[in-house]
Amino acid sequence: PVFPGNPKIFGTFPPSKLYLAQAIEALAKAGAKTATSVFESASFTKGVCAAMPGLADKFNLTLQDEIEVVSSPTSVDLDPVARNLSMAENDPDIVVACVYDQGCAEWVASMRKTGWSPRAQVFTVCIGMDKFQDAVGTDAMYMMGVSPWDPSLDMQDQVVGWSAMEFSELFLAT
Repeated sequence: PVFPGNPKIFGTFPPSKLYLAQAIEALAKAGAKTATSVFESASFTKGVCAAMPGLADKFNLTLQDEIEVVSSPTSVDLDPVARNLSMAENDPDIVVACVYDQGCAEWVASMRKTGWSPRAQVFTVCIGMDKFQDAVGTDAMYMMGVSPWDPSLDMQDQVVGWSAMEFSELFLAT
């Protein structure tokens, strides 16, 4: 079993430094020039967004800011961030939100209150989750998330060594 004590559960865990790579590459190829990351103070979210300086360098983006907020942020924490980023001199092409599901909905609400939306928004966790879509409705349209088990991804799990393709094949076979 991949997860001790849970013989029917398996998955892939891409290295956090690769989690955002394909989304950032695609956006850079589409013309994005600037990016900012907003991340919760938690190990996974910090680890994923810690890759942004290297990704910005690799894809010729200017990383304007890396903003850490408290774990499980609310509008009290995120409204000032959205207001600051909405200012013309700070307005990034891409905002990468390394947050968990509560932080996703709160971030979207903060952007709506401010009347601002970046040209591209990338989330780590919430895209595709029913709870997120129920919370934000049509605001979820045109947002990008990360799906580490897509078979086209060229990465391997650090725990079992499976590629995304191998995971997909095993998953579909069950």
